[in-house]
Amino acid sequence: MERIFWLLYHPFAWAYDWVAHVVSVGRWRHWVRTILPFIRGLRVLEIGFGPGHLQVELNAAGFSTFGVDESMPMIKMARNRLQRAGLVFNLVRGRAETLPFACECFDCVVATFPGAFILATPTLEGIWRILRPGGRLVILLGSRLGGNSPYARFLRWLFRVTSQGPWLPSVCDSITAHLLDLNYVNVTWENSDYNGDRLLVLVAQKPSDLAIAEANVLE
Repeated sequence: MERIFWLLYHPFAWAYDWVAHVVSVGRWRHWVRTILPFIRGLRVLEIGFGPGHLQVELNAAGFSTFGVDESMPMIKMARNRLQRAGLVFNLVRGRAETLPFACECFDCVVATFPGAFILATPTLEGIWRILRPGGRLVILLGSRLGGNSPYARFLRWLFRVTSQGPWLPSVCDSITAHLLDLNYVNVTWENSDYNGDRLLVLVAQKPSDLAIAEANVLE
């Protein structure tokens, strides 16, 4: 699956929107928008912005929006999309494991349907570094299509076997423990709904200045 996702992000990036539309029955962009209510603050970084649909939504919602992606084809697609919409773009090429930003410069970091890299320790440590005290990490991790049509049942199976659907409680507990070990706080799993579709959103927070200071005193 990692190989398939790599192909969709690089030589076949032109087909990404079509594939996303097919596997979500046309709901992909609506699913992505469901993370907007979880965002806090003004300066927002999107990791793995792909063709740039959420970048447009974030800009339109009034956020000071930035994006980082490793794929040059995706950067070009997102840049063209933002230019056509008459929006300012702040897109850079980089890897989530080595984020090319200064410390404590973002209020919120978001990602939608990312690969396994998003929960790797180097990525989470890098996000911690660039988040301001009290900043928030929001990740749309999976979805479960509603309905009982044969196609909907097939897609639910497909999402499950590719680890894109809602995760087992034991997996969520393991991820929560990992985030707590890395000093994130207020780790919650939110169920966001769109027309009967279930979307799994992970929300975690960097402690405030006061909480960090108190932790340092206790150490």
